[in-house]
Amino acid sequence: NVIQLLEWFETPTFYILVMERSRICVNLLQYCQTRKRPLSENSARKVMVQVIQAARHCCERGVLHRDIKPENLVFDPDTYVVKLIDFGCADLLTDMPYLSYSGTPGFWPPEWLLYGEYHGIPATIWSLGIVLYELVCGRLPFDNDNEIIEGDLQFIPALSEECCDFISLCLEHVPQDRASFDVLLNHPWIIKKQTQST
Repeated sequence: NVIQLLEWFETPTFYILVMERSRICVNLLQYCQTRKRPLSENSARKVMVQVIQAARHCCERGVLHRDIKPENLVFDPDTYVVKLIDFGCADLLTDMPYLSYSGTPGFWPPEWLLYGEYHGIPATIWSLGIVLYELVCGRLPFDNDNEIIEGDLQFIPALSEECCDFISLCLEHVPQDRASFDVLLNHPWIIKKQTQST
């Protein structure tokens, strides 16, 4: 679920990357805006399994994407295949805290805003929670930096308890308390029988 690098070339001043050309041509944000309504939990579940797997795959390969958001997820509405794109903000994954953030402001974790540093995997988990919230609620959970710092989540009434719990595990204010990739992939909301319509 990650766009494939086919070839690369080095010139004296820059690199040329030849990427897979996917038949998928719409990003997830465009798709949701065109629909003019949030995704059902069932549809969001199909998407999120792939996004979590893509994020985990990157981290296992030592790559921190740093800008996971619906705009950087290309989506095939017919097959529900999702691919993670745009590694322009990516960095090598380390155990040390990062002291710069190149991602999108609405997806910044609170520790970056509070302390000017963050760790890669907890920040990635945070962004996954923001993505899911946006998919099922139709908007970002926080309107500004102060709301991110306060961390007061307001869910729409139609969401299941399992979905709210999943999002809450991703958006734990304390980075060390956030779920791991494995916890997310084995969460009851993810493994729940998919009976809702898309």
